[in-house]
Amino acid sequence: MLRPRRSLGVSSPAKQRKKAAPKNSMATRANRKRLPSYLKPGSAVEISSDEIGFRGSWYMGKVITIPSSSDKDSVKCQVEYTTLFFDKEGTKPLKEVVDMSQLRPPAPPMSEIEKKKKIVVGEEVDAFYNDGWWEGDVTEVLDDGKFSVFFRSSKEQIRFRKDELRFHREWVDGAWKPPLEETEEEEDESEEDKLDDSEDEEDILARVDLETTRAIAKQMFSSGTVVEVSSDEEGFQGCWFAAKVVEPVGEDKFLVEYRDLREKDGIEPLKEETDFLHIRPPPPRDEDIDFAVGDKINAFYNDGWWVGVVIDGMKHGTVGIYFRQSQEKMRFGRQGLRLHKDWVDGTWQLPLKGGKIKREKTVSCNRNVRPKKATEKQAFSIGTPVEVSPEEEGFEDSWFLAKLIEYRGKDKCLVEYDNLKAEDGKEPLREEVNVSRIRPLPLESVMVSPFERHDKVNALYNDGWWVGVIRKVLSKSSYLVLFKNTQELLKFHHSQLRLHQEWIDGKWITSFKSQKV
Repeated sequence: MLRPRRSLGVSSPAKQRKKAAPKNSMATRANRKRLPSYLKPGSAVEISSDEIGFRGSWYMGKVITIPSSSDKDSVKCQVEYTTLFFDKEGTKPLKEVVDMSQLRPPAPPMSEIEKKKKIVVGEEVDAFYNDGWWEGDVTEVLDDGKFSVFFRSSKEQIRFRKDELRFHREWVDGAWKPPLEETEEEEDESEEDKLDDSEDEEDILARVDLETTRAIAKQMFSSGTVVEVSSDEEGFQGCWFAAKVVEPVGEDKFLVEYRDLREKDGIEPLKEETDFLHIRPPPPRDEDIDFAVGDKINAFYNDGWWVGVVIDGMKHGTVGIYFRQSQEKMRFGRQGLRLHKDWVDGTWQLPLKGGKIKREKTVSCNRNVRPKKATEKQAFSIGTPVEVSPEEEGFEDSWFLAKLIEYRGKDKCLVEYDNLKAEDGKEPLREEVNVSRIRPLPLESVMVSPFERHDKVNALYNDGWWVGVIRKVLSKSSYLVLFKNTQELLKFHHSQLRLHQEWIDGKWITSFKSQKV
């Protein structure tokens, strides 16, 4: 359960797996010369824990001491908690020595735009509970204005008011991911400007890994490849034109021939050179969805796809669009519109601002806290293949294939693992586990299309399925996957991954994204 923290002295280090930490982890960066700017005595921070039962939670506190500049190997800080105390009376704040990797600046408060934004099923949130912020997923939007949130670590589902939730963010490489949505400007700002979520080209380029993008372009765009090309020419920024590659030019340029643009004679197709940052494949076709006010879109106009925002929904077969760059308002039919997507490091990224881009499912919830019911065991007969999540430290968020051998009492059962061996290395490992730690085999879903960055997946590793997040799409159907608990970044082939699913109240719920782009 999500229990309140108590003073335990010095917390024990996590025994994450049985392998060394990655070489680039915070703990081994002995040559580090400068501390993060937010790590100063007296600075407010959020503190995570490596104790079992508290991973995925963050508590407010402040920095007391920082590593000595003379000790380059030290990565420890002393902190004082704001909401945790040594004594029952709450007069002596709890102090602990923690690793620098367990600290981050306070998460930014929700902007005015985010306060008005709807929280939908599947949203990844932090819920304030037992004096800390706990990571969970919204599984149901209730009629009384509350939200059911499921916590993977404890397998609990609890109801919260909207003011007890915040959109989940990760502190990655000195920045919040996803970034805070822009706050509303002055009151006299137009509604069109408030709705617009356009990015400057510099903002998009800041998210691009240049070497990765160059390598992908070189691999993908051979002679004859159909592409889209953008321009830095004044008045045309952000617009994409259909073209095909005539031939590569040098290491990072391409000669392209436009489909709809003509030379000065008005007859021959226009040809010109472009670099690898201004060329991309055509975006995938949209699902048959209705555009909503606030959606960032591309509209086909004057031979190109221009960035705009929906300001008026479908009426008489057309949608109202506002173009911030030219400050024009026009109406377009459905066929002339598509959702805006950015091509970043070889993957398509959607700005999840307006519209129901995220697929939603509802899950029934009849109680405030989802109990671990003994009747759950009736769903599994003896010999049934199941997946088991071990309670052993270091194996959080992992699932191993097994079969049910027998029940022991009301809430225990004996399982035999398919791929794990006993100490003799010969016989299959048998283990007694809580019924709440087993689930049926996930629904088989064949991913024909590639995974995208930020997709939540399970990776087959060391005989089990481990929960991770796609951090980079590589060539040859490979991906870099980040595992939160160990902060390891490992490479996997498409065949070693499956889309992440949660077994909640007897139903499979699919988690498509870990973080919104």
